Amino acid sequence: MLREESTMSKQANIYVRFSPRPDADDSKSNEKQEERCRDYCARKGYEVVGVFPDRDISGKKLDRPGLNAALAALRSGSVLVVDHSDRLARDMLVCLTIRYKVQKAGAEIEYADGSPTHTTPEGELFQNILASFAQYERARFARRTKAGLAKKKANGEWLGRPPIGWQIDKVAKKLVRNEHEQLAITQIRSLASGGVPTEEIALHLTEQFGLCRGKPWSGRTIRKILARKS
Repeated sequence: MLREESTMSKQANIYVRFSPRPDADDSKSNEKQEERCRDYCARKGYEVVGVFPDRDISGKKLDRPGLNAALAALRSGSVLVVDHSDRLARDMLVCLTIRYKVQKAGAEIEYADGSPTHTTPEGELFQNILASFAQYERARFARRTKAGLAKKKANGEWLGRPPIGWQIDKVAKKLVRNEHEQLAITQIRSLASGGVPTEEIALHLTEQFGLCRGKPWSGRTIRKILARKS
């Protein structure tokens, strides 16, 4: 008796990851990745049963909420669809660990860009090369960013958010006094020296000076300012 072939389509889980940075483009956004992965699944006749995104997370990390959920959802015979290998990982060890977990679940990884999969020796070699290049690219970008920040710091440019009482000059990129906030700080120190509790000072400042960078003044903010030397 001939065995009847199953007409059930293969189930697919889509994983997308986007970590915005200066040289990134919109084509790598999670939405664009999902669109390309869905098109791939439609061509292959796969049933998409889940989409698992990660935002603002580096590909060098293994512990990611979206990735963890995608791996947990895999079943024997299913497939994890990713737009491109560097969306899955930017670290060789992380990449190999993910592959092991997918294989342990009895599933496979496929790439929407048509890259060879790990099911053949040639495909595994190709993916290992891509993973190495992704790790190299991440390291090069990190070194370039570190050098850029060091150069700005050497030029006296302020990096990060300015403390209350100061603002960044848009041309020189250096700290300059914010006179409105400096008046508030003078009021804070005066009231605090008179024994007024910080929570009361916060209420007074909100009433007299308005919001502090979009929010009411708080006792915590007052205490941080009082702890500063200037």
